Amino acid sequence: MSDNGDVLGHFNQSSPHEWSIPTHHKFPLKKIPEPLQIDSIPPYESSSDQAELEAQTPTAHKPTLKGVGKSDCEVKIVSISECESEIPPEAFADKNSLWTSDAMQDIFANARTLTPTNGDSYSVLGSRAAQARKAHRRPFLARRGNSSAPRLARQPTRPTGPSKYVSGATIRRLTSDKWAVRKQAFSGGKQDGSRLLKQIQKQLIFSATCRTSHMNATISTPEIYGLKVPRAGEESNIIVDMEYIPFHDVAFIMLEQDKAVNEWLINAAISVVDYELTNSSSVPLKEVMPEFHKKADSIKKAMTKSHLLSEEEIKNTSEQIDALLQHYDGLPDLHIPVGTCHGDLTLQNMLVDPINRELCVFDFLDCFVESPLQDLAKLLQDVRHQWFFTQVEIPDGKEARAVATLAFFYDKIRSDYEFYEFWEALALFEFMCLARILPYMTNDREKHCILHGLQRIGEDLKSLNTPLVESSSDSYDSEPENFDAIPNDKTTVIVPALGPDLAQVFFDGQTKLLTVNPNGRPLIVDCVSSLGTDKVSRIIIAVPKSLILQHCDSPAAFEKLFDALGPDKRSKLEFFYSEQKTRDVIDTVTAVVQERNVSGSIFVKDANNNFAHSVDAGNYTAFLSIVKEENPIRSSNPRSHHRSYSKGDLRPLQKRDLRPDLIDATKKSYVSFSYDNIVSNISHASFVSSQFCCGGYGFLSASDFLASAERLRTALQAADIELSPGKSGLKIIDVIWEMICQGHLFFGAKVSEYDDWGSLAAWTAYKGTYTTHWVDMAHLERVLQRPDPSAGLQDILDNPRRSIIFYTSKGEAHVGQVRETVERVGGGATGKRLQMLHSIVSPHLMGVESDLRDLGL
Repeated sequence: MSDNGDVLGHFNQSSPHEWSIPTHHKFPLKKIPEPLQIDSIPPYESSSDQAELEAQTPTAHKPTLKGVGKSDCEVKIVSISECESEIPPEAFADKNSLWTSDAMQDIFANARTLTPTNGDSYSVLGSRAAQARKAHRRPFLARRGNSSAPRLARQPTRPTGPSKYVSGATIRRLTSDKWAVRKQAFSGGKQDGSRLLKQIQKQLIFSATCRTSHMNATISTPEIYGLKVPRAGEESNIIVDMEYIPFHDVAFIMLEQDKAVNEWLINAAISVVDYELTNSSSVPLKEVMPEFHKKADSIKKAMTKSHLLSEEEIKNTSEQIDALLQHYDGLPDLHIPVGTCHGDLTLQNMLVDPINRELCVFDFLDCFVESPLQDLAKLLQDVRHQWFFTQVEIPDGKEARAVATLAFFYDKIRSDYEFYEFWEALALFEFMCLARILPYMTNDREKHCILHGLQRIGEDLKSLNTPLVESSSDSYDSEPENFDAIPNDKTTVIVPALGPDLAQVFFDGQTKLLTVNPNGRPLIVDCVSSLGTDKVSRIIIAVPKSLILQHCDSPAAFEKLFDALGPDKRSKLEFFYSEQKTRDVIDTVTAVVQERNVSGSIFVKDANNNFAHSVDAGNYTAFLSIVKEENPIRSSNPRSHHRSYSKGDLRPLQKRDLRPDLIDATKKSYVSFSYDNIVSNISHASFVSSQFCCGGYGFLSASDFLASAERLRTALQAADIELSPGKSGLKIIDVIWEMICQGHLFFGAKVSEYDDWGSLAAWTAYKGTYTTHWVDMAHLERVLQRPDPSAGLQDILDNPRRSIIFYTSKGEAHVGQVRETVERVGGGATGKRLQMLHSIVSPHLMGVESDLRDLGL
């Protein structure tokens, strides 16, 4: 689009700077009748009543604006009853010829609301849902004439107190048609309002374009409800009221939503730039370079006023600016797209509805050079140079996922545009977008981001003359080209147990690592006891050497504890005694892989739990449902299926799901899958699904794991994010998410017999699964009289966590006779395992007696 608003042509895919001229049907910009009154919240009967109700109303009943940003305008939430309802044409007619151009009239006339109106002002009423979608659903229905029947009045809506048990987010959605966003430029402020009017004009044009389906159907912008400008000769404030959008911010999408939603999001942002490119004209760089020189001069002048920049930094930055301009002055014939753009297309200026896949962009900005490359540069400012982290607070433990997602966004943008000619000019816009912030930065983190970004761009300029390489996403793709070349070696199991969590005092003065479970095995031994290791070459236990010497006196004494696992599994064990502490589990696994020359597939097993799983090669995560199993396995004895029980828990069961309730559910990692068991999302402490990670993670290649971990460390360092000891550090799922973003596929492997001792509370619950029951020996005698008594005895002994003590008051001789019968039926070993004794005092009198039928036996 040219300076006077004419659409110059469409982007020709065969050449980045060839366009064809479209034709338009010209429509006169008619005056729209006076708009309908916007439904409003009825006023309270008195100011005292209103004040009293407001005092009782939770603040959640009024929406809040997050990340308003640094603006010369005041931005706030107002009731829709306070909104301006008109957009006077004179507000724009003298400001920019774009408003009165034929092309603009054509677009805006076609984008007007179908709502019947009265009056003589331009107006864009209502929301997208109320107008555009209804219009598409009902295109052929004629409207009836004005009816004499009165309109239905909205019922008075009064704020409710705490008796309404709904969340703040729910309330904001339910009340989105009762609130509006107001931007106000004050007379005598830094800006006189003319810049705000330019921004609103851009927003109106963009809104009209969206509503005529000239852009991706999932792209929108807040509707402008009304505009108030001072009349000629008056000094007053400029007020703009627009639609309140109750969507999520991009940070939520990055941290909580799956890869598919994140991929849609960045593709939607790219589609905005694509549309701008389609409606741009191609001009040689020499025509706009004077504007860049002017901007550079203003930046140099403003930098001297920044208290955060030293004289040396100001000098270096000025030299970088001069080198940049000199480089592009030498490319006068390089063509770039010039035309309308958003102007500030950053992630902070986006709101997202992940359910309906709608991207809403806002806070448009006028630019010294109007070009889609401004929006590309703004996107790179966030996703490549990570300005996003200076403006958004990322929760602890989520930083690695955030940097991996931004890297994924950058790869998508680069792969879409880097082979176009204008990509060579993008560094000019990218540099200026960052440099212009220097005079306004407020802290050292912003300074670090900008200066390192400028340095990064400078390095890009030096490499422009080198041969073009493939996209960074291709360079990260470490999957083998020939799958037959994947080694068939068995998997290496790595148990990282170097963290401070396992060195803490856990129970009765014992170190957690060596705390003995009710089955008699220490936790570190039990954590691998249920693994199937037929396809495992070795199991490497990584522990701190100092802790082992302190509590076991010698490594040999510690290793002897693992003899309880049996000779086959014990023969595969190796021990990694670390002299130094590691930063996190990723560092531990990296150290083991590098120092023990591990290659091929690996399986990382958490020491804080145990589960049954047959280890195999592949990219996968072990998981279980957070919902307890409600369909236990029935007894193999058919007679037990027909028993009737009066007590609620007396079901004919042989086995029950003995997994205790998840005591630390908020500290787990959760995973979701697509229809074919492919991991679509994985996140720590976020309930992305009802499936939680059990602490077992398979990687097809140890080198893939190391490469991903290195990329994460580098990205975190570039973003000036330090994972201090007070934070959780990198997690295995961070590596998995990074690899998923790079195109690797991970699958789910459901496990069984899960036991958790990640915390003292979880371990206490786990101990509670071990039970002891006192049963009258008469029940055992009835089992021995069954047609198949050996099966009955096996049922009694098949649960290792259930201990049954058979008692009788008939004397020791009777106990001996029963034992002889048991040994004759089930063998000597069975006789030794059954606990039988003579008791003078009946457990029934003490209230601790059980019945075999109570146990499903």
